[in-house]
Amino acid sequence: MPTADPADVCSAAAYVAEALAPQITSDDWDGPAGGLEWDCRLTLAHAVDACNWYAGLLARAGDGDLEVAEMSRDAAPGVLLDCLVSAGAVLGAVVAAAEPGARGYHELGSPDRTGYAAMGADEVLVHGWGIARRFGLEFAPPEDVCAAVLRRIFPWAPDEQVAIHPWPTLLWVNGRTALGERPVLTSWGWWCRPLDEWDGRNAPTWDGDLRPCPR
Repeated sequence: MPTADPADVCSAAAYVAEALAPQITSDDWDGPAGGLEWDCRLTLAHAVDACNWYAGLLARAGDGDLEVAEMSRDAAPGVLLDCLVSAGAVLGAVVAAAEPGARGYHELGSPDRTGYAAMGADEVLVHGWGIARRFGLEFAPPEDVCAAVLRRIFPWAPDEQVAIHPWPTLLWVNGRTALGERPVLTSWGWWCRPLDEWDGRNAPTWDGDLRPCPR
């Protein structure tokens, strides 16, 4: 069964930190990240917060939602990148330590540890790409990490595209770009519950619906 593991989260965070490091002294961090309304600094802080939130949810599996102090939006870019690596490592450690059957909270379902690992890596890579676009940087994350994320929380992603073009496919399923003749998705979501609970037909979306899987 496809999984995502602690190494995927750590690799994603390390890649983003390395890719964005040349821009830490730039004056443009307050500009929008990719197609988002958020600026680059806020987007990076969000990725740190997401990893910390997922780590807390999994560590306290069964407690429902919880509050996590937000990363300072005023922190220097270099500090934010360092915090991203640390947050990825913490999430990875919690995933590694969790019991195989542990389940936690998320609005799209009740993730297991592999779901949290994949969601964390997805947040880091997609938001890292948005920031990289702002600075005109090359951004090509590890293909094995992209494929692991796709197979775990986007099981409807076209198999041939996952095998050949995992990074462009990951951007497509996240509603960021087109994929060949496939248009940009206007509605998308994650399957963060265990894969054996997926019906093979429908995909969750952020508006709360289950819709036929985009292919």
